[in-house]
Amino acid sequence: MKKIYLLLALCVSGMTMQAQNTDPNDNPQWLQELQRQNAGLIDSTATYPAHPSAPDYRTYVIYYHQPLRHANPSGEQFHMRALITVNKNVDPRTAVNHVYASGYSILSNMLTNPDSVFNASKTGCTSEIAHRYNANYISIEHRYFQYSAPDNCWENLDPLTAEEAAADFHNLFDGLKKVLKGKWVMSGVSKGGITTLIQHAFYPNDMDIFVPYSAPFFDTDRDKEMTRYWYHTGWDKSFLDFFMDIRKKALKGLTVQPQSTNTIYPIYYKMSFGGNTSAAHADSVFANYLSTAAFFGFDQHAYWDTTIIRYQMEINDSVLQAIGWNQYNDTAIAYLMYKDSFNFNSLRPWLDTLRKYPDPKQQVPGRRMMMHRGRNPFGVTAEQWWGADTARTDDAGAYQYQSKRELGYYDIPFDEIAETAEANALEQFWVSKAGCLRDFGTPWVANLTFNRSLYDFVMDKTRNATKPIVLLYGLDDTWTGAAVKDQYVNGTNVKKFILPAQNHLVHYSSNTDITQCDAIRAALDAVLGAPQDIDNITPAQPAMESVKIMRNGQILILRGGKTYTLMGQEVR
Repeated sequence: MKKIYLLLALCVSGMTMQAQNTDPNDNPQWLQELQRQNAGLIDSTATYPAHPSAPDYRTYVIYYHQPLRHANPSGEQFHMRALITVNKNVDPRTAVNHVYASGYSILSNMLTNPDSVFNASKTGCTSEIAHRYNANYISIEHRYFQYSAPDNCWENLDPLTAEEAAADFHNLFDGLKKVLKGKWVMSGVSKGGITTLIQHAFYPNDMDIFVPYSAPFFDTDRDKEMTRYWYHTGWDKSFLDFFMDIRKKALKGLTVQPQSTNTIYPIYYKMSFGGNTSAAHADSVFANYLSTAAFFGFDQHAYWDTTIIRYQMEINDSVLQAIGWNQYNDTAIAYLMYKDSFNFNSLRPWLDTLRKYPDPKQQVPGRRMMMHRGRNPFGVTAEQWWGADTARTDDAGAYQYQSKRELGYYDIPFDEIAETAEANALEQFWVSKAGCLRDFGTPWVANLTFNRSLYDFVMDKTRNATKPIVLLYGLDDTWTGAAVKDQYVNGTNVKKFILPAQNHLVHYSSNTDITQCDAIRAALDAVLGAPQDIDNITPAQPAMESVKIMRNGQILILRGGKTYTLMGQEVR
């Protein structure tokens, strides 16, 4: 208890939350009733101040007592965190309840501005269901992630299982249903989609309908089919050839020895670790290089519109040509180093500096390449991951554990991007030192053995679903290669939609395919009732033609006389 109240205090100070009853909306009658009927609900809730973009919505933070092992409910306990956002002008006791599971911690934007999910411009995959039915929006945190973790959690990972997590959610839902009596729908994106499918498998009566978005499901921890889908689906040949060419050039002549004949890797090595030549660092940076080269194009294929990628590539090429980069190693290293931001416009001075230091023996005065997006290097320790606060876990570590143990993951088919001898050597290194889970240096993950029994159980329950399941995927999404297989989609209770020109953030409100999107809406409405959304969306109209423009270095979309960002937010 002491730990949780301390965390609540930190949340209050760190996220400008208020736990004062200065406004009757801070502790409304329905919330008081919820507290009275749930001994497991910590009796100290906190609210966020109303967000300017959604002034009628309030968010409440709750922690719910959970047994670490549900077979022993009187044993060790921990507390699970959830956020509940409601419309203060609507009775939450009768509203639709939209449960959103990330499968990780609660999304950072939710922790900053949780009620902004009801901003009229935000109707993406995380919020479009809540929008359509003006629902109570319940964001839940998975056990062992962030503040929903037991004390000294890294010392005891056995309870980090999908079945135990599903029981956590079941307990919470049972408690909330004592007061929140409306229809219930659960959704999640990516790992949240997996979590949604798992919840149905263990507790189908928790919800009236389940809507997994972009949900991959692996029957092995080294699945290669997803990356083959990524290589060969959704792009025309010239587009694929560009990305494959960069990968092959980056790997050409590469060996698993530091004395590589590859002309790119030594520069990469120098920029990553300077003069450090220890074996551990050499293996670590080599694993990073393999990952960077082998996965070049992965994020673009999963999250970017192909037209935008092609346009940005043209800009990048013009930048490289302007500074005299004509050799393949120059181009490859530039693309590989900035594969995440994928934009060279602001990098001319830095690229020019790098061009002047082709000799890896010289000190390169550039930025460290492995710090983009805040990613950690390989081989980090538990202390680096978890820090001194054993109550706060790291998403990457917990997810790696789950993936290697029972969720599965994907691997790299090196034979498609390297010659046979090279591919074999790289494959052996990848499996033994890095692995598909990037688990080099983390024995608590590397020593696990994958068990596919969860996969078989969830797929069997999906094929024989007793409650409606609507599976949504984007055709251009890398992860659609690991979509639930058609043999588990029965076409009655379980329906699967693959929307063209959509990616990992697939959503039906975009009208990408009017026929499919109408069918998705109809499936939801049949269970949840007539739409009640705050935007009063009328039945789907034909999609308006969109034109992409570049303004102040940012790609924008012109549609219907209005300007939008790539996330669909209107620019005024």
